[in-house]
Amino acid sequence: MVARKPEHEAKEIELKLAFDPADAPRILDHPLLADANAVPKRRELFTVYYDTGDDVLRQAGVFLRVRATDDGYVQTIKTGNKAEFFERNEWEHPLPSYEPDLAHAEGTALAPLLIPEVREGLNPRFQTRFWRKAYQFQRDATEVELAIDQGEVTAGVLAAPICELELELKSGDARALFHLARELAETLPLTLAVKSKAERGFELLDGGDHRMEKAGGVEVAPDKTNAEAFRTIARNCLRQIVANTPAVRDGSPEALHQMRIGLRRLRAGIALFTKMLDGEDRESIKDALRWITQELGPARDLDVFMADVLEPLRAAHPDNAEVAEAHRDFMTRREAAYTRAKDAVGSDRFRGALLDLTAWIETGAWADYDNARSGPAPSDPIAAHGAKQLSRLRRRVKKSGANLRDLTVDERHELRIRAKRLRYATEFFATTFPGKKSDKRRSESLSALRDLQDSLGVFHDIATRQALRTAAKGDAFAHLPGPDMAEEKKQLKEARRAYARFIEVKAFWKA
Repeated sequence: MVARKPEHEAKEIELKLAFDPADAPRILDHPLLADANAVPKRRELFTVYYDTGDDVLRQAGVFLRVRATDDGYVQTIKTGNKAEFFERNEWEHPLPSYEPDLAHAEGTALAPLLIPEVREGLNPRFQTRFWRKAYQFQRDATEVELAIDQGEVTAGVLAAPICELELELKSGDARALFHLARELAETLPLTLAVKSKAERGFELLDGGDHRMEKAGGVEVAPDKTNAEAFRTIARNCLRQIVANTPAVRDGSPEALHQMRIGLRRLRAGIALFTKMLDGEDRESIKDALRWITQELGPARDLDVFMADVLEPLRAAHPDNAEVAEAHRDFMTRREAAYTRAKDAVGSDRFRGALLDLTAWIETGAWADYDNARSGPAPSDPIAAHGAKQLSRLRRRVKKSGANLRDLTVDERHELRIRAKRLRYATEFFATTFPGKKSDKRRSESLSALRDLQDSLGVFHDIATRQALRTAAKGDAFAHLPGPDMAEEKKQLKEARRAYARFIEVKAFWKA
């Protein structure tokens, strides 16, 4: 069979917003849709997604689907890296049936994967069926398609609803997507979404609870520019925040924890490029990230306290009335803290902040010029700036930990924060400085930083627990001993050992 290139190749620029099914009538009746340039087109779309039984395509970040349309069938190959939730490469070609035609994979991201075993192993994996109502918007020289999708993704007997509003840039300025999204979000509860329909289908196949998501790996190649590097890092962190949003609204402790990590990672990423990002927008973004972090903090502190102190105490003294009262008191506080967190994540302020953050990352003015006054130019290669930032953070950790034994509680906490920031930066630039020697040094440095952070974290946890114990009612904690000096001494020793290991490791970016 002669290989043929796909008929249509493009970079899809799309903003996906999720909504509750109950809000669909409000969305469809929104005055803004009456301003569309043409009568909306409504059609039912049925799509079959293909992969091997062990998900070779999915693991490579490539998706293959065939969709039935009014005019026949269309095969689409898409890149699907988790960080690519705003821009994706796609290749399309018309087909006579649902059966994929791999001859049209030539020149696409799928082509390198098509070894004989993969070709033979491709089979339908799951389907989507939904109604789409599409509107066309023309604003100046920019054309945007707004599509409202309602239906479900199914894998065998399993199913999940689809309720999405998609804004796709057909031509012109990408900033128009965000302006349009903001206009809609002023009166509608629309939340930024980062998972594609393909991802949701594979999650059904996997089973289990995929609402909690940990940080994914960051790939910043050495030939990337500073602007490209920042976007890659920021998208990765934003993904972690947004992917955990639904479960935080449902009160999931682990999702709340992961969202807080995503927020900290993003703040650390912004700090790495702070001069390049200089401007009022940066400060408003930082304020928004600080706000949501503060709203989630009390719930997380109480989760840790309940798990580390109150539950073991209750198990040891099941009949003690004071312990039971303290448990009830803290459960009430925890419920209030989670209500605060859920209200914040479900608020218009939070939804607007996510849209503003995404717009800033993707189309912010910081990338429109090279700041000659200070800081790195957006168009310069990342390696030099990455090495400079890693060196700066490493010096700060070395200096702060030099007299670790004599540090105050606050100084140890500051050292822990600096170690955490260096750890995040090391993870961000993991692929920026390739090579076996670099990999070895980076691995050893990360191990030492994690151990240092964990040991110093014990002191922070002790201080937090003491504050919560002091606020407790009655004498429930009279059964607990005071600060464990032996444990503190042990953790200090572990921290000093980790710090010494860290000092011994040479800079991986200089290998």
